[in-house]
Amino acid sequence: MNERRYEFARHQCIQRLPEPERSVYLFVEKRELSLADEAVSENHYVRLLQQQSPIFAAAEHFKMEAAVVFETVQRIEASLEAKVSEYEKRLKLIDYTDEFRLQGLCLADERVKYYFLV
Repeated sequence: MNERRYEFARHQCIQRLPEPERSVYLFVEKRELSLADEAVSENHYVRLLQQQSPIFAAAEHFKMEAAVVFETVQRIEASLEAKVSEYEKRLKLIDYTDEFRLQGLCLADERVKYYFLV
């Protein structure tokens, strides 16, 4: 559950980034994840990053200097580290499973839990 809370907090923080920083960051992140999926080992992943650099691809796509893209991504990642942690600490999960069962909104024998995120 903590991993999902972290991912939710991270997603929210990314969505709050101003444009064009958000688009640049998401572009680079998507490319990095795609290369990670393609890689068969850590060394292979590093080689793919060097050969098909998400930073250079973003620079070309957004018509920016690669150094500016790199600095932008680094700055955002440093900022996210602090903001996500703080945001995640403020999130609270409330178990509403019993309420849902009492209201007949779910089956009593279901093994599913229902939470409300505040």
